[in-house]
Amino acid sequence: MMKKWIALLLALVMAFSLIACGAAEETTETTTPDTETTETTVEETPEEHEEATIEVWIAQVDWADAWDALEEKFEEEHPWIEVEHVGLGEDNTFLASRIAANDLPDVIQSNNTPNMDAMVAGDMLVDLTDWECAALMADTYKDAYTKDGKLVGMCQGAAFSCMFYNMAILEEAGWTEPPASWDELMQCCADIEAKTDAAPLVTAAGKTTTSWMILELVLANLLNDADAVKAYQEDFKNGTFDWAGVPGLVERMDQIAPYFLEGSAAALEEDAAAYMTDGLAAMCLAGNWNGGMLADAITTATGDASKVVATLPPFGDGETTWISNSPEDAFCVTVDETRTEAEQAAVETFFNWLFEGENFKYIQNARGTVPVISSMTDDLIALPECMLPVVPAMNAAPAVLMGFNLWAAEFSDAANGMIKDLLSGNATAQAMVDKMVEMMPLSFKNQ
Repeated sequence: MMKKWIALLLALVMAFSLIACGAAEETTETTTPDTETTETTVEETPEEHEEATIEVWIAQVDWADAWDALEEKFEEEHPWIEVEHVGLGEDNTFLASRIAANDLPDVIQSNNTPNMDAMVAGDMLVDLTDWECAALMADTYKDAYTKDGKLVGMCQGAAFSCMFYNMAILEEAGWTEPPASWDELMQCCADIEAKTDAAPLVTAAGKTTTSWMILELVLANLLNDADAVKAYQEDFKNGTFDWAGVPGLVERMDQIAPYFLEGSAAALEEDAAAYMTDGLAAMCLAGNWNGGMLADAITTATGDASKVVATLPPFGDGETTWISNSPEDAFCVTVDETRTEAEQAAVETFFNWLFEGENFKYIQNARGTVPVISSMTDDLIALPECMLPVVPAMNAAPAVLMGFNLWAAEFSDAANGMIKDLLSGNATAQAMVDKMVEMMPLSFKNQ
């Protein structure tokens, strides 16, 4: 009998020990006499991920520093994914060469250009319609990048034309406020040329978006009518626009061209900013996407941030100012049948992560653009001080679509080449118009 009680006692002890051990594994707090309750952390086994490397072409010169911070944040949060950026400072010729080589990066930037048309036609871009990030973008911008029923890009912002001023130079020339009309702009240019050592104007005409900006602003403000501008856009795409039939176009282009700083014809955006940093020009015609870079440049030149001013380009009659605008470049995901499952998961993770407000702010705030995704709440947006009064003015201004939405490749090459020649003093505005008349029926978007 004694042996039975001993056996039963041992069994009970073992049972209580097992229960106690199980409870100790599950509990998240321990108690000791005469001490406060302290918490202990139960370590979870981290989810295992297969390592992957993805290649992206979205980093741009005007937010290169912000890209480093963005990449570091992503890789810190996703240590199994390595992001390699390529093509920094390259233009669309980089993309064209990678298309030709059938070697597109996993994530790219593009816009409504022949390159995008070629990629859509070749089924090279992923349909993002059902991706998580697509729900963040307004329909207007979705429509801009919906091709053949597929959403092929996420727009990074709203693009529009601006004029940036070094007010220290304008004040030296006798101007305490920026010019507000075409006539005032021409007088201001003449005064700067006569009274200062700076050139009146600079622009990044080495980029077609910006070289064409000069002409499209002159054109839209001469037409100065919504129906006429709409007709221009449709006729341009259809190859029927009469370039020789716009009164004043030749005269105004000849009038403004000599005021641009020598070197503008070949300048890229970083070059134009460098010229402003060096105080070589008083005014810079540029896209709003260069706002942060140009604000820093002018502040460096003057040593005084209050000398940085931006307005809509004063190409109008003083009452109405037409600007040019467009959805900005889109970020796209390329189709690659050779991607592994891990690589595809990495691409999707990165792309959806990019458009979360806490992450996209690195791009938006570095570039000074106007965001078009709902995740960018007011507390995350930091526009350059000079851009704050421009945004409401932009929203109220009539606008013409930027040229890359309207032209075909051969026309763009010829016409923008002539604009560069005009700025360099190697061609007249009449020769420029003659070339556009020649090219119009030969190369047009709706061909």
